Parts: sequence; structure tokens; C-alpha cells
Amino acid sequence: MVIGVGLGQLDGFPFEVRYSDGMGFRAQSLAEIARDAYDYLSHLFGGIEPDIALIVANREDWQSRQPYGLPFFNDDERQIRPGILVMPTQNGDFWNAIADDLLQASPREFQRIATTYPDGNGGVNLQPFFDLITLHELGHAFEVLGDLNLPTFWLGEIFANLAMHVFVATQRPDCLATLEALPEVGAASRPLMDRMKAEGYTTLEDLERHYTGGADPMETLNYVWYQYRWQRIAAAIYDAEGEESLVRFWNCFRSSELASGHSSSTEVVAELLTSEVSETLGRAIKSWQAALG
Repeated sequence: MVIGVGLGQLDGFPFEVRYSDGMGFRAQSLAEIARDAYDYLSHLFGGIEPDIALIVANREDWQSRQPYGLPFFNDDERQIRPGILVMPTQNGDFWNAIADDLLQASPREFQRIATTYPDGNGGVNLQPFFDLITLHELGHAFEVLGDLNLPTFWLGEIFANLAMHVFVATQRPDCLATLEALPEVGAASRPLMDRMKAEGYTTLEDLERHYTGGADPMETLNYVWYQYRWQRIAAAIYDAEGEESLVRFWNCFRSSELASGHSSSTEVVAELLTSEVSETLGRAIKSWQAALG
């Protein structure tokens, strides 16, 4: 069954909105922030308007290799739109696993997580953070349906995080604390990094080889560790270079002269980023390689 077919539908948005039974209020909330970001990014990127559907799904309607709770974008064939953004309606084992992972790795710093994302019963509910990840998936919609010519998978993740961070920082600054607390704690956790080095993958080349499967597929929490670091890079780019950094990113990788046929070597890509997109980003990629390569 095609995901989204037969679900409820909201009108009045520049994209299709579908939702599981009884979740119209959740769909409305997510669609409103997605609409604002859609309009904002479309303006930044010269009027591009991706043909997408936002699908807000419960467990029963979730159809993905991703665990329930991990939002995703894809542009597979035979969908209700050329691109779909699929968001969960509620908490699940995946969100709890993220919280438990940080509690075990950095119990002292975990208090910030508990304070920022309280569930009202002394525990943690990461829903406010994951609601903002709607913007990350929207960034992927612009990336993929806007025909960015990115030489690596990880570069698409940084682009999506930068789009999310720039929108929140400029249009929803009251949400910055919600966006930043989880990745700040995760990226700063030395025990978590040491565990990834010992048991998982840490380099950008590792990600290219193992995230999408193969003989040794990456664990989901390992991928989340990469996202912590990418989100902090996106924040550093914005803090140093502002909204224009996102526009340069877009323009660079839509330029056939700059991007087409460019090497996927991390070192070569870092040089291109430094000269054409963001010195901050270029330095961050070189530093990543120096520390983890």
C-alpha cells in the first residue's frame, strides 16, 4: 500500500497534508511550521516549490525501513507526490533509546535534556525536538527536488541541517533552545564518541559506505551521533556567516560548472566548500577528518 493513501487530508497549504485517524491537530501544527519554512526557503532559492506531501503517521500507518519515530524524506516512485515527508504522531522506542543513550554516556549533562524536554512525569519526551526535524526533512525536499548536485550523502545532511537552523534562527528564534539542547549534549559527549570509535563508525567515509546498508549496516543510534555533530556544524556556520551561507550552498551545488563531475573525495569537497560555500564548513570538515580519520 502506498503510504498516505486513505488518510485524512488538510487543505490550505502549498503542499499536500495527510494524517492518521485522530491526528488532525498534530498534522495542523506540523504543517503550519512546514508552510512557513517552505515559503521562506522558496524565496531564498529563487522560487523553487517542491511538489511534496507531508504525512503525519501513527504506528499502524508507518511504512518504512526506518524505526517508528525517525522522520524521513524520500522521492521513491509510485508515491502520492514526487517527494514525501513522513513524521511520527507520537513518542516511541526510538526516541526513548536516544534519551537512554545520552543518560548512560553523560549522566551529569543529561539534566539539560530532562529540563528542555520534560514529559510532565519526571521523564523525557523528545517530541518538541522532533517536531522541528520536519524542517530538516523539508530541506531534503528542496535538495532532492531542487536538483542539487551533491557529491556525497553527508553533504545533503549538512545542507538539510543548515536549512533547518537558518529558518529557526531567523524566523523562530524562540525555538532555538529546543533545537540545540539535544545535539549540543550529544556532540559534546566524550564517552559517546569513544564508544562510537570502539563499536561503530565515525568518519565521513564510513557513513558513505555503511549508512545505506551493505554487509555492515550502520546502527540507527550511530547515525544519530553523526547528526548531533552535523547540527552543531550548521549552527556554527550560521553564527559565523548568517543566512547567506545557505544561499551560497544552494547556488554552488546548482551550478554545473562548480559541482558537476566534482570529486567525492572528502579532502577535495572540503576545499570546494571553503572556497565557494563557507570557510566555517570547510574548516569543520577538515577538523572532522583530522580528529576521526
